[in-house]
Amino acid sequence: MLSATLMFQQQPDRELFNLPFLKRRHDTHYQVILDHTDKVIAELTIQGISVIVEYSSDLLLEEYIIIHNILSTLQTQSGAVIDDKKSFLGYLKNGAPAYIMTNWEHWINHLDNSMKNCL
Repeated sequence: MLSATLMFQQQPDRELFNLPFLKRRHDTHYQVILDHTDKVIAELTIQGISVIVEYSSDLLLEEYIIIHNILSTLQTQSGAVIDDKKSFLGYLKNGAPAYIMTNWEHWINHLDNSMKNCL
């Protein structure tokens, strides 16, 4: 299981979580659900001023992209700090680690280039 933690200045406003793919299950629990399949790809748990996002290490690239986009949106709208040390996705060509946020663009480019070389 992979995870990332968003840390806010104060307890986050619940309106912040009105995003595509996010479904509220309880006051402090949300799920990221793909509309066309009803597949749950991530769980969000609000714990005080932190939100923990947990998800599988066996997702499709498009599912990781959805999680990345949700994290990016939450960060942009709130100024939250994201700790993604527990969300290792792979290594870049230069050996640097890639995470759900850290080195994300480089990782996506690396995957894209790798797929082009396979064709």
